[in-house]
Amino acid sequence: MIGTRRMVWRGAAGAAVLGTTLAAAGSAATPVTPSDGPALYEACRRAAQQMTDRARDSGTMVAMGCARPDGTLVDTRLWATTAPVPPAPVPVGVCVTGPGRPVVGTTLTSVSVTAEAGLRIIYDYQRLGDGGAGHFRGFGALEFLPGDLAPGRGYRWRARGVYPTTDPSAVLRSPDDEQGWSPWCEFSVSADAVDYRGLGDVSVEALTEVGVRPDRTYTVHLTAAQQRDLRAWTDLGPARDRMTLTGVRLTDLLMQLAQSAWIEEETAREDGESPRVSAYRTLLDAISVELGGPAHPRLG
Repeated sequence: MIGTRRMVWRGAAGAAVLGTTLAAAGSAATPVTPSDGPALYEACRRAAQQMTDRARDSGTMVAMGCARPDGTLVDTRLWATTAPVPPAPVPVGVCVTGPGRPVVGTTLTSVSVTAEAGLRIIYDYQRLGDGGAGHFRGFGALEFLPGDLAPGRGYRWRARGVYPTTDPSAVLRSPDDEQGWSPWCEFSVSADAVDYRGLGDVSVEALTEVGVRPDRTYTVHLTAAQQRDLRAWTDLGPARDRMTLTGVRLTDLLMQLAQSAWIEEETAREDGESPRVSAYRTLLDAISVELGGPAHPRLG
């Protein structure tokens, strides 16, 4: 008898191909019984290998299952080879949990491990107290990006290694999800660290160039002409002679002015003219200087 299990193949371009994994369970005259287990498992392996070979030749990826003639699934652990689990990576630096966890002064920190050569490293990090909600990334080191971490909060992280596929024809089952991990390491972020959450389109590089913090407010003074121009050239809306805005919002406005100045300068070059100092850049420079930033910021 033949048991079937319909599965979906997903190709590199996202196309789905419906396929069937067959599990031969002896002949039609010999129904499957518990004593037929080893024969059934071998049939599952054979059929899965055929589908794997076919999928590899067509450049697709395939997820497989195997079913008995009565439709019940055969436990993957009974017929598929478990992928090898490499030794757990070793955290670089201090790795502790509890009250002795280190405190870092920035939300843009990084962590790393040492591991067997040739492994792909997967990192898992969680905010303490989140009940197991994890974030996974694969890098040589785990570099926390703007918005990943919050000032005053604690976090934990771990890493595991994955062997690159050495035999593309092998039918492998993923190992237990808890195997091969390094120990959990914890750290806290200082309460006065810069908070980079909610930056939107504003980059850390632009904030750094202007010299403002995204989580603080700054006051600028504008002439009537500057108010008019800032309303016309940005998405500011109403403007006043004295405005208090966050570092993120002010940097966003300066980036809009820089973009307009760049477009004007590029247009002049394409027309064979020497770019002049535009009114956009004059206003940009004036606001930057009042914020204590550079006299001529480029902002990208």
